[in-house]
Amino acid sequence: MQTSSKITVQEEWLKILTKGMVTIPKSWRDELGIKEGEMVRAKKSANKIIIEQVEKKVPYRLYSQRQLQQFLIDDKLPKKLADKAAKFWNKIK
Repeated sequence: MQTSSKITVQEEWLKILTKGMVTIPKSWRDELGIKEGEMVRAKKSANKIIIEQVEKKVPYRLYSQRQLQQFLIDDKLPKKLADKAAKFWNKIK
């Protein structure tokens, strides 16, 4: 017994907004179950852009301003090493 899967192609004209932003039509988001703030995956294939719903949630974490400031403090180079790096980069400019 052979089963066939019918794929419905839907088409919309979308306007490219500031910084390349595009709005996915609400009816499509509702149909696919895509909620505000969720991640999707975009792929470029030849002259097409494919936006896919991510089946598996992508782990990402939001950091507070205080945590970001602490990362910068923890990641700061010691003065001697920072001076050496600056000398190196100034030479190759």
